[in-house]
Amino acid sequence: MLLKFRIWYARAVLAVAALLFAFLAHLYVMTPLDGIDMFGVSLSGEPHSVTFLRTGLGAMFASLFLTSVVGLIRPRLLLTCLTFVVGVMSLIVAIRVYGLAVDGVSDKNLSELTTEATCWLVFVTGWLCLPKGGVKVGGAELSTGN
Repeated sequence: MLLKFRIWYARAVLAVAALLFAFLAHLYVMTPLDGIDMFGVSLSGEPHSVTFLRTGLGAMFASLFLTSVVGLIRPRLLLTCLTFVVGVMSLIVAIRVYGLAVDGVSDKNLSELTTEATCWLVFVTGWLCLPKGGVKVGGAELSTGN
């Protein structure tokens, strides 16, 4: 019974990740200037700078969204996909901290760090809830992709 709860919790965490990343992917692919404006960042609006946002941030969040959806649709890949999401969020938080150290601290950066670290923590709790192999979920064995 507890194992089923843990697996459903991990699925719920991945569903939250999918919704978050779908929103961010849509924002940066469809209206990238609005996306950065929310954070007090501005660009010239030149075509290459807008495309840079679409392909950089938009593609990253779209890939995280697709990874989350695959993990929800394919129970066998739940652990693998959640591991990927946790890994990328770890990098995002680490690079944010690096940015604070190199570029200086601002209220906006601290706010972003708080949000990113909170998301990372939620994703990690979902990842920690999952058994790490050899367990059947929905007729399929959880695997790490090995």
